[in-house]
Amino acid sequence: MTRDMRHRRFRAAFARIGRAARPGVVGALLGTVLGVVPGSAQQVPSPLTLAEALRLARENNPQFLSLQNDVSVSDWDVREAYGSFLPSVAAAGRFGYTAPGVQTYSILTLASQATGTLSSAYSLGLSWRLDGNSIFEVSSARAARRATEAGVDAQLFQLESVVTLRYMAVLRAEDELDVFTRQLARAERNLGIVQARVASGAAAGIEGKQAEVERGRRQVDMIRAEQGLRNQELQLMEQIGLPLEGDLQLRREFDVFEPGWTLAELTSLALESHPWLEAAAAQEDAARAKVRQARSQYFPALTLSTGWSGFTNQSTNSDFELTKAERGARSAFDSCNRWLTIQNGLGTELPGLDLGDGCGSPELSDAQRRSVLASNDAFPFDFTKSPLSFSATVSIPLFQGFSRERQSATASAASRDAQHQRRAEELRIRRAVTEAYNAMVAAWEVVRIEERNVELAGDRLDAARQRYSMGAAPAQPASAGSTFLELLDAEASLSTAERDHLTAVYDFHQGLAQLEEATGRRLAPAGVGAN
Repeated sequence: MTRDMRHRRFRAAFARIGRAARPGVVGALLGTVLGVVPGSAQQVPSPLTLAEALRLARENNPQFLSLQNDVSVSDWDVREAYGSFLPSVAAAGRFGYTAPGVQTYSILTLASQATGTLSSAYSLGLSWRLDGNSIFEVSSARAARRATEAGVDAQLFQLESVVTLRYMAVLRAEDELDVFTRQLARAERNLGIVQARVASGAAAGIEGKQAEVERGRRQVDMIRAEQGLRNQELQLMEQIGLPLEGDLQLRREFDVFEPGWTLAELTSLALESHPWLEAAAAQEDAARAKVRQARSQYFPALTLSTGWSGFTNQSTNSDFELTKAERGARSAFDSCNRWLTIQNGLGTELPGLDLGDGCGSPELSDAQRRSVLASNDAFPFDFTKSPLSFSATVSIPLFQGFSRERQSATASAASRDAQHQRRAEELRIRRAVTEAYNAMVAAWEVVRIEERNVELAGDRLDAARQRYSMGAAPAQPASAGSTFLELLDAEASLSTAERDHLTAVYDFHQGLAQLEEATGRRLAPAGVGAN
C-alpha cells in the first residue's frame, strides 16, 4: 500500500465521523496527519530494494566514508616504508652579499674588507641508511594496512546490518499502520451496527457512545502509527546518508520460514570468516609486527653518503681586483729582482730558483687584466667545484637510556592485548550466535501460534458481531448488554492478536538480522549464503 493510498483511506475514515464530533478537533487531526505528507520527490529508486539501500549507504553514509579514507592513508604508510630503502637526496643553494667594512667579533677585529663581496654556493648530498627499523617497517606497515582494511570491512558489515534493521523497521511501521487501518474500519463497522440497534431501540444509547469511543481510539492509533512510520523513514534515510525529500516506497523481501540451520554449523561459519573477528586477527598481526619492529632497534646500522658542492666569490668592485692584481705583479717583480741580485752576487745559480727569461714586467698586460676581470665574473653560477666526498659509517647502538627496552615492552603488551581482544571477540561471537539462533527458533514457534490466534480471534469477532446484530443472547449470558460487551471484547481480542502477530513476525525478521550480524554472513531461507 502506497502512502497516498493510506492517506486516502485515512481521510475517508475521518469523513465518516458523525456530526456529533467537534469540527475543530477533526480539523486538528486532519492537519496533524496531512502535515507529514511529503511535498517533493526524493531521488531514490522507487520501490527501494534492500540491495539498493545497502548500495546507497555504502556510497553516502558520512561515518563510513570517513572511515574508508583511512585506507588511502595506510597505502601511503606502506609506500613510505618501501621508500626507506631508497637513498635520501638533499639539495641546497645559497646566495650572499658582504658589504665593505671592518669585521669584528666582540672586542676583536678580525678583518678589514675594502670592497663588497657577492657569493653563492650549492651542495647536493646523497645518503643511504640500512638498519633494523627499515627492514621491519615494511612488514609492519603492510600488517597495519591489512588491519585498516579489515576494520573498514567490519564497519561496512555493521552499516549493512543497521540499514537492514532500519529497513525492516520501516516495513514494520507500514504494517502497523495497515493493522490500525483495519481496526479503524472494523470500529466503523461496529459503530454502524450499534447505531442501527440504538436507533431501533434494541440497544441503550450508552452502547453507541462506547462504540464511538472505540472508534476514536483507533483514530488516535492511526495518527501515532503514521507519525511513527515517518520517523522510521527518516532514521532509515539518515543511515543511508541521504535526506528524505519525498514518498519512500520499499519492496517487501522478507518471508517467515522455518530455520534450517544447526547451531554448530552457524557457529563454525561465524568463527571462520566473521568480519569483526577478521579485523581482530588483523589487529593482532599488526601488533606482532610492531613488536618485531621495536626489537630491531638493537640491530647495527649502515650509512653510506656522498656529496657534490661548489662556490663562487665575486668582488663588487672590479677596480679593486685589478689594483690587487697589479700590486701582486709588482711585488712578484721586486721579489724576482732581489733573488736575481743575490744570485748574481754569489756567482752561481741558487738551487730551486728558476728565473727563466728574467723577471718580466711589473705592469699587467691587457690579457692579464682581462683574465683578472673574467675570474672575478663568477657570481652566481660559475661555481668552483669542491672535491667529491664519500663516507661509510657503521653504528652499533649500545645503550640509549632504556628507551629501546621501554618501546619493546610497550609493543609486547599491545600484542598481548590484541590477542586477548581477539579471544574476547571469539567468545562474544559464540555467545551472540547462540542467543540469536535460540531467539529466531523461538520467534518461529511464536509466529505459528500467533497466526492461529489471529484466525480464532477473527472467527470469534464474526460470531459476536452476528449475535449482536441479531440481538441474540450471548454464549454465556450474565447481564443486560452482555452481547455488546462480548462484541467489544472480541474486537479487543482480535486487535491484540493482530498486534501480537505483527510483533512476532518482526521479532522473527529482527532475529534473522541479528543472526546474520552474529554469524557475519547473509543468510538465505534455503541455507547459508549471500543475499
